[in-house]
Amino acid sequence: MSVLPSFLLDGWKLKPYRVLGREADRDAPLDDAELQVILDYLPDPAEAPGRPGLGFIIEHLANPIDYTVLCWWQNKNEMITRIFVREAGGPWRPTKGNESFCVWDLDIMWFERNAFIRTMLSMPAHDPAAYLAARFEKATVG
Repeated sequence: MSVLPSFLLDGWKLKPYRVLGREADRDAPLDDAELQVILDYLPDPAEAPGRPGLGFIIEHLANPIDYTVLCWWQNKNEMITRIFVREAGGPWRPTKGNESFCVWDLDIMWFERNAFIRTMLSMPAHDPAAYLAARFEKATVG
């Protein structure tokens, strides 16, 4: 797993992660066009009552399918999740049927859950900077 810097997009503050599946034949980040297809699913505006404009994205590269898990915090304590997949050389599409995220992504999701509770729900004042600074760094095998 690569630890990547947080980024700002249309008011959203997102923490990206990249997980390389055992069969991954590359470690290439999503390009801007690919990323925009996925990020178009984020609500606008980023910040609204009960929605702090914070989230994370997991790029999971594997063979023969790559997938991306997009998560953001909304309704005060809910982690909204959207999942996208693509076959080699194909376009990104939302999941269907029985497609979902991978068991290896759950480590990151659990860490992000705890970081959100610690920095945004358990403190007298919300601390978005502390949330963004908290990063999952344990090696994950996917």
